[in-house]
Formats: sequence, structure tokens, C-alpha cells
Amino acid sequence: MKILHRFILSGVLLLCLIQFAFSSGYENPRIALVISESSFQQRWGVTQMSAHGWAAVANLAGIPYDCLFLKNLAGENDLSKYKSIVICQCTYVEDGLYSKVLNSLKNYINQGGNLIIEGPFAINNEKAEERNHADLDELIGIEYSGFFGNSDYRIKVSNNRHYITRMFEKNQYVTQPLVNGLNILTFKNQGDTLLTSTNENQAFPFLIARDNGKNRVILVNDFSTWAGAASFFRNNQPQVFYANQLFNVLIRTVFWSLYGDMREPFPAPSVSNANMTAIIRLDGDASGNLDAQIKTISYLVNIARESGVVPLYTWVSSQATRAGWQDLAPLGKKIEDAGGQIGTHSKFHRIGRDMTEERWQAELDDSIEEIEFNTSDFGYPIGKVEFFINPGNTIHMNDYEQIAKRFSFYMTHGFEQDMPLGYGNLTWYTGAYKNLVVLENVPSPDYQWFYDPSWSYTTAQITAYEEAVFDHMYDNIGRGVIFNEMWHDYSIISQPQKGKERIMNKNNLPFYDAMKNKFATHDIYCPDPVDLGNKLRAIAQWNYSWSVKGNRIELLLDLSDVLLDTVAHFTGGMGVGIENTNRFIQSVTINGKPHYAYNDRLIILPNLVKGKNTIIAELGDDPSTENHLTFISKRMPGIVKKGNDLETTILTKSRAKFVFAVQEPCVLLNADEQEWNRKGDGNLRASVTSDRRVVLRKLGKRDFKITACDLVVSECNESSNNIKLTLNNADGEKSTFCFYDSKKPQSVLLGNESLEIQSKGEEYQVSLPEFNGRAELSIKF
Repeated sequence: MKILHRFILSGVLLLCLIQFAFSSGYENPRIALVISESSFQQRWGVTQMSAHGWAAVANLAGIPYDCLFLKNLAGENDLSKYKSIVICQCTYVEDGLYSKVLNSLKNYINQGGNLIIEGPFAINNEKAEERNHADLDELIGIEYSGFFGNSDYRIKVSNNRHYITRMFEKNQYVTQPLVNGLNILTFKNQGDTLLTSTNENQAFPFLIARDNGKNRVILVNDFSTWAGAASFFRNNQPQVFYANQLFNVLIRTVFWSLYGDMREPFPAPSVSNANMTAIIRLDGDASGNLDAQIKTISYLVNIARESGVVPLYTWVSSQATRAGWQDLAPLGKKIEDAGGQIGTHSKFHRIGRDMTEERWQAELDDSIEEIEFNTSDFGYPIGKVEFFINPGNTIHMNDYEQIAKRFSFYMTHGFEQDMPLGYGNLTWYTGAYKNLVVLENVPSPDYQWFYDPSWSYTTAQITAYEEAVFDHMYDNIGRGVIFNEMWHDYSIISQPQKGKERIMNKNNLPFYDAMKNKFATHDIYCPDPVDLGNKLRAIAQWNYSWSVKGNRIELLLDLSDVLLDTVAHFTGGMGVGIENTNRFIQSVTINGKPHYAYNDRLIILPNLVKGKNTIIAELGDDPSTENHLTFISKRMPGIVKKGNDLETTILTKSRAKFVFAVQEPCVLLNADEQEWNRKGDGNLRASVTSDRRVVLRKLGKRDFKITACDLVVSECNESSNNIKLTLNNADGEKSTFCFYDSKKPQSVLLGNESLEIQSKGEEYQVSLPEFNGRAELSIKF
């Protein structure tokens, strides 16, 4: 009997172990990004850089986050909702706050909380006086070693046997040479040094991780200082472009701080379903020059039509008034008709540190009124001005309430050489206004490239450097990373300059043409500010939980607590990547219904409900064999299957590109252009230029596919020996129609006109004559 009892217990234990081995999950992986107000007062630039940079890391990792001050941390009775806390360059801490922070962290650590600490922590008070911080050091088990290194040092991988660095090679450099040394924190005991700062003769730890079984703590030694550890391109010496990998390391750092050495697949939301999300930032510094406005807006409208990338176009309103609203108002309408938005670049372009409430009102409120009234007065209303681009020098973060109470979307700049990415729903210093979205521009602004007297490059050099930045972000970072380079109207028209010792280029346009080409030839997501703002709010504000069991991943994505009801209407086009696996998504359901938008390891979200959404993905060893959407560049409210039709709703005012993985014979209806299998990958690539419901219709009687067509196919009927297609020709021009069928066609008729068939292997081609409107193309086999 005892033997039987032991056997049963052993069996139960074995089943539990098996269940544990094949099932894991996590509930609400929210993090806190914490800054110190005293640190901001002492060195606002480093603090602001750190805050914005870590927000970019959180967004790239797809982890919900709150923006806190140390005083919030000390005042929180329960920090358990934060599964990890990121301490962002909190070197200076008020004497009256220090003990409260110490007690809060003690409770948090005792409850099993995890920490990421960047930079020295509370070693000085608010007066920059050194303090005794031994009790805090003892609590966390750290010590501050000092400031070490110089421009001979760079960061490399010293240990790749850890989750954070296992995707890198040992001794691989992840950064270019630094500008300066770094502040070095170390653990007193234990800890794995994963990255070091070294000149090959001497090394100091850059990233150290420690897991004591209860807490995971990571030390990051100056990710965000003027040493430029994160830099992609730097004009300052040592001058260089570098495919910097530090963001990729820190994304995995956040994952490890939450999940530990995870071996199972897990979901990670992203702001879009593409490798890159692109939006044009246009600073209208030449708002008083009507010709510059006409040329610049025409150029940007053409970019939108060709690529789908649209601008936030902002005027300096007092200058715009001098140019004449009777001419500018219809130009603003052109921007909005192409899918972009109009905002303000202030009234006088004079925002500084000496601002009073009256001056804020004059620069911002008066500008809003000037733009809204005059565009409406001349018959081209643009609605409410909700978007603002930082004029002049970088606006300090402690002025953000002035922005947040007026605008929903704000583009700023100033740190791009040292912190190339920074964006999110940032609520530090915004008071009661918690929906502000902030975007730092990426390196480098066109003003610096072409006009800054301390920079000096030819147009060809500038183009090559910026293409390298774009390629690095697209190919090496991905995860929907946001590309929003600062452009100016005066630079697009190549405004002449003289009297400078730098290279003065006569023609800047090839640079912009190169970026337009990048936009048009890459699969990127192309939002307007409203779309992008809501997607970034979603990443920060929603909550989610997930579980994995065998090949099944279940994600509960909860929008109940997002602050705006509109957010749920803009989740279409976002992504949920499946991390930590080489398996393929086989099928997806959302809220119990089949969902047909995904690629090998990413789910493309439709619009969700403001509440709980259950998303289930089944994984397998081979790619999916069903027809499904694998990429879309614009908002996708939904995708549904109705019989043999797979219907996708697309919202756009400019070009929207999309891709289907096609495994079965089918015809795509209602696209403006389409091509199948050009790269031999079985993919159907297509685009539309307005709101559309496209239909991928599965054929049941013929092995037929359209391989190339630049007309709209609005209807399809098939029989065993015939395909009839309704074609729409909007411009009446000649066209070429290419198709595949397993049998050779006997004839092709457009209406009653017989067309000559040309054969290219298994592809057939006919030249379509000029016709206007609709015509029936009949292919007989």
C-alpha cells in the first residue's frame, strides 16, 4: 500500500512537472520609469535624455509603463503593480525624500520587485552635496566606483551566456567609441558582467545583471549621457555613423527584468506591424515665403501619394499671416487631403527659458487661433490644431504642462546625436493632462546636415549617412521603431546660404528624393499624428496578461483603463510579435473569431474593443498554409472571411501598401495595383489610394492568379474553362495585364476586342488598349 501511495504521489509530481514545463505565463508586466526632480534641476539634459530614451526602450519592448517621479515612488503604498522599476539617472535626490525612497524600495524588494538602475543613485542631495548613501547601497547591494574611461573606450559583449546577450557574439562591439567616460556602478557580490566599456587594456562594467532568486537587478552605466553610448550618428568627435546595438540589448534587458531566463515563447506588442513606422516632421520656418510653401507642400503631397508617408506640417503663424492666408489655407487643405495634418510651430518662433504665462499664451494660444480662424475664414477649415513642433532650442520637460494642456501630439529635438530614439506617452511634468505623446527626432535634422556652420558635408555624403541610419533602424532594430527626421521648408527648396566656412550645397533635393525612395520601397507603417498618437497611448496605458502552453499562446489584451475611448479605434495596424521562438504562427483567433492577419511571428491587430480582448495564436514547425495578410501600411479596422472572400478594410487618404501570403488560387478585388510572386515568395503585393474594402477571393475551379495589374479589378467570375474580370480604368490610359494559369489560354477578350497573348513561361501577358470606365476581360482556356 505504501508503495502504491508513493507511486501515485510520484505520478502526480511528474504530471505537475510536465504541466510546469509546458505552461507558463505572466500577468500585467507593467514597469515604472522613474526620474528625480532634483536631478532634473541639476542636469536637465541628461535627465530628459534618459527619460525619453527609456520610454523608447519600453515602447520597443511593448511593455506598458508609467512615468513617475521619485516622490511618487516614495508616496506609493503598493508598488507591486510594477513588475520592474527603471531608475533613470537619479543621481541627485532631496534630503527630505531620501529616507522615504529607501523605505519604499525596501518594501518593494522584499515583495520580490525587480530593478534597472541607470547611473549613480542618490549619491548627492538637491544642493549637489555628497551624502552618505551606504544604507541604500546596502539594500540593493551596489557601490559607486567613480567616473572612468574616455574617447578610447567602446562597449563590447563580455558574456553571451545570458538571456540578455545570448543573441550577440562574445567580444562583439555594440557601440562606436564613446565621447567621454562613464559613471560606474557595480554589485558588491555576485552579478554577471555582460557588457564592458574597454580600451582593450583596461575594462569597466557597463551592464551587470544579478538574480538572487527573489529579485533581478540590472545596472546600466550611463546609457543616456553626453558620452553618446547609444549614438547612431555623431558629428562631434569621434565623428562616425555606427550600427549601434545598445537599444537591442536594453530591450532584452527589460524582458529579462520581467520574465527572467524565459525559454518559452511570449508576446510583445509593437506600435505597428512593420519593422519601421515613419512620419515626416516639417518645421515651417519659412512660413512667410509663399513660394517655399507652395513648393514644399507640393513635394510632400507627392511623397504621400508615392509612399504613403505623410507629414505633420507646422506654420510659424505670424510669418504665415504675412505670406497670406488666402493662399496658405488651400495649401493646408492639400496636406490634409493627402492624409497629413496641420499644426503650429508657434507664433513667433521665440520660446525660451524665460517664458511667462502671458508669453506662452502669445506663442501657443494666439498661434492656434490664428491658424484655425484664417484657414476657416478662407473656406478651408482644418479643425482644431492639436499638434505642435518645438521651435528653436529644446523645450525643457518641466514646461510640458504648457504643451499638454493645449496639444495631444508634440515633436521635439536636441538629443539625437547622443540619444537617437525617444518617444512615447510621456507624462512627467504634464500635471492633470495624461495623454500627451512626445517624439524626439531621429538623427539628423536637415538644418544640421545642410546649414549648421559646425557641420560640413556634401549632399551625397549626407544622403549616404541618412540612408545608413534608416537602414540600421529598419533592418537591425525593427519592432515598429519610429523614423521622424526633422525637415524644413527652406532646406527642401535649397535656400541659398553664404558666408559660412562649411560646405554649402547648391542642391539639397537629392537627399529628400533618396528618403522618398526609401519610404516607397520598404514595407513601413505610415500613420498620421492622430493614428500614431493613439497607438503610443495604447502601448503605455493598456494592460495585458499572457500564457503559453505547448504550441498555444494566449494573450488577454485589456483596454478597460485606457484614458480615451478613441484608442480602441486606432489599434488596427499595430502588431504583437512572438518572441523567443523559431516556430511559425499557424492560425489566430481574436475574441473567439478566426483572424487572418499575421506573418510568421507577428499578429497584425484589428481595431479592438475597449475592454478585454482574447488573442490566441497556434504555433507550428512550418509556415501557415492558409491565405492571410502579412503586412499593411495603414489603419486596418478589420479583416473577415465570408465564404470564399477574405475582406480587409483599409483607411487611408494616401497610398496604402499591403501583402498577402497566397497559398491557393485567388483573385484580389478593389486594389489599385497588384502583383503576385515577383520575388518567387508566393506573396501578393498591392496598394490602394483611398478608403477601401479589398477582397481576396478564393477560386474553386481554376488554378489562376493575376501576376501584375495596375487597374482596379472590381469583380471576378469563374467557370471550368473561363475567367471573367471587371476592370476599372480611371485615367483611360493603356495598360498591361499579366496572369498565371496551369493551362494555356485559348483567347483573351476585352469587351469584344481580341487581344494578342504573349507567353513568358507559365505567365501570360496581354496589352490592354485605351478605355475609360469599366470593361470586361474574358480569358478562355
